[in-house]
Amino acid sequence: MTTRDEEYRWWLLDGDLAIVSDGSVGGASLLAALARLNLDLGRLSDHGKHPSNHPYRLIVYKGDAVVAVRPATVGIC
Repeated sequence: MTTRDEEYRWWLLDGDLAIVSDGSVGGASLLAALARLNLDLGRLSDHGKHPSNHPYRLIVYKGDAVVAVRPATVGIC
């Protein structure tokens, strides 16, 4: 039996609600996708992206539905 990854989209917004970064991530469950997303966020600076306006808010979508929101917090990346 194989596990099928579901596709999630995410937005990282700064304190002015401007999109700092966005992308997609797959996972067998929402928790698995969030774990992968956590790694992706940790690597943003490796790709030359340096969010500058704290705090950051994270919104995760599956299709048209919001499935996870991390309230605005400092140090999300």
